[in-house]
Amino acid sequence: MTYKLLGVFAHPDDESFGPGATLARYARQGAAVDVIIATDGIAGSVSAETKLSDHSTLAQVRSTELANAAVALGLRSIWSLPYRDSGMRGTPDNDHPDALIRQPVEALTAEILGYIRRLQPNVIITHDPFGGYGHPDHVRVCEAATAAFYLARSEPESATWRGPEKLYYTAFDKRWLRFIVRVLPLMGQDPTAVGRNKDIDLVEISGWETPVHAEIQVGDYLPEKDAASQAHASQYDGGAFFTRGLPQTLRRRLMGQDRYTRAYPAPNGIMERDLFAGVTSNE
Repeated sequence: MTYKLLGVFAHPDDESFGPGATLARYARQGAAVDVIIATDGIAGSVSAETKLSDHSTLAQVRSTELANAAVALGLRSIWSLPYRDSGMRGTPDNDHPDALIRQPVEALTAEILGYIRRLQPNVIITHDPFGGYGHPDHVRVCEAATAAFYLARSEPESATWRGPEKLYYTAFDKRWLRFIVRVLPLMGQDPTAVGRNKDIDLVEISGWETPVHAEIQVGDYLPEKDAASQAHASQYDGGAFFTRGLPQTLRRRLMGQDRYTRAYPAPNGIMERDLFAGVTSNE
């Protein structure tokens, strides 16, 4: 029985910086792991070391990086949709006519639905409804992937495949983030302005509720996640700022679990340890 996992994300690198270890775990265990990336990532910031000498645009750079990351994670396939990165909230990229958030959500939903029907996953994972750190593309992808999930279940096109069985949103324990928010000022850092461009507000994010219903052990797959993350060289800055420089044993303890909100079926109060738990149908 071959399990199938589909990740639906907004930008090149979301598959690696986020649930990369989960994708690597299931790929290494024999599941067919596919990923859809909705935008070209052209609005992403660029590290000082990034060179465009071999490419005309940042989008081309990020496409190459994505292919290398897919190999590191062991993905079966990766699919890129033809939308422009919308940029962070309140930036000029939001107003570009080709930006993802400027397109009808119905169009994105229909495209994702087409891939779901083609790939026939058992389980789908995507961004949470808050967009992780508030990115408008993440929010839009969550909306469209969720709608496509339910459409695939309500309108199955195969007698042997009745649609995906489970839908998860990426999540993390906000208690850890609230601790970081308290500690950062003691280190001389502003928790409302972190990240390369100082445009991520950890205080705001710490107030968003993303309940954890599944905790997946991924410590053995952090090397694959690291390799995939580093493949996104234009965006990589050494890893998560709050674990950078920590001893490997402590980093493994802090990052050894990927956490998810179970959007469907409704959670039953039991913490899941396997995204495929309870899956019954397959080819």
